[in-house]
Amino acid sequence: MRISTVFSIIASFATLALQAQNYPANPQPGDCYIRCPIEDISELEKVVATPSYMQYKIVPAVYKTVEERIMVKEASKRFEYVPAVYKEVIDTIMVEEPIKKISLVPVKTLDTFEIIELEPAYSRWESRPAISGCKSKVPGDCDVLCYVPYKAVTKAIPVKKIVTPPSYFGVPQKPRFKTIRRKVIETPATVREIEIPAEYLMVPTQVLVKDETVDSVAVPPVVREEVFLVRDRRASGTSDGYEWRKIDCALLDFNILPIYYGFNSDLLDSKARAVIDEKLYNLMVKKTEIRVEINSHTDSRASDEFNLNLSERRAKAVVDYLVSKGIKRSRMEYHGYGETQLVNHCSNGIECTEEQHAMNRRTEFRVLPK
Repeated sequence: MRISTVFSIIASFATLALQAQNYPANPQPGDCYIRCPIEDISELEKVVATPSYMQYKIVPAVYKTVEERIMVKEASKRFEYVPAVYKEVIDTIMVEEPIKKISLVPVKTLDTFEIIELEPAYSRWESRPAISGCKSKVPGDCDVLCYVPYKAVTKAIPVKKIVTPPSYFGVPQKPRFKTIRRKVIETPATVREIEIPAEYLMVPTQVLVKDETVDSVAVPPVVREEVFLVRDRRASGTSDGYEWRKIDCALLDFNILPIYYGFNSDLLDSKARAVIDEKLYNLMVKKTEIRVEINSHTDSRASDEFNLNLSERRAKAVVDYLVSKGIKRSRMEYHGYGETQLVNHCSNGIECTEEQHAMNRRTEFRVLPK
């Protein structure tokens, strides 16, 4: 019981101490606040009516005149025909080829007879009278059978037999010839090739020495002075002139502002302005009590002095753009760190990929306490 009482007393003293320091009431774990002064502040601000920009002008191309040899007629060839030369020759040619004269030998025959069989020879069983004196009463015991042969029946037919078969034989004949006159080529026809040279014309032409380029001239911004009421103390009932305002804790750390610039340029294109509107402008319009810090960085390529100047111009370009949209310049501060705060190992002389260099080319912002 005594221990609980002691803790209650300590808690009461702690609450009184916080109230004495005017800390935010009833904070929740993870909440973040910024302490903002409440005072009537009027200041003279220079408003950029027209931001600076680059004006471009065209540098004409440079030419030189040279004589160019142009072929106006291609080379060709002409062909001349040389006819053939003939001579007369006498030839003996065969007009009828030799054949063999065929002689036939007729057939010689002999008259004779040929015996043909009308009925073939055969044998058969024939019964004979029973044996006389047979006393057996069994039928057939005394029968007599004889197997009787019969001769074939033949007939003689007159026929002719070939004594000498028919044949033939050939007797070679002589061919027939004829003498003719004909012309043969002694020298064949030819084609003679004659070269016809090409024809040329010298034409003056303009050769590009230096291409047309674009030169740029910086046009300074148009600035006018305006008086702004930064703080109105009468709008608050606090006694110490300060108040605590809740804010997203992530905004107190540096946040990447994903905008991209042209090569060695601090000009903001339409995409970059849209990112600033979404990430920063809307925040500062919604929370008029906050101030922001805007920092810009480069990669390690180019000189240290050039990168420092480029990063400052890029950070300032963001501030100038927000001022042109009505954000007070007193609510912003900017710095350019060049290549002094690289996020990786890609320092001078180190070979890195384009993606690794891009990690160092960044613009960041964070909310500042008043």
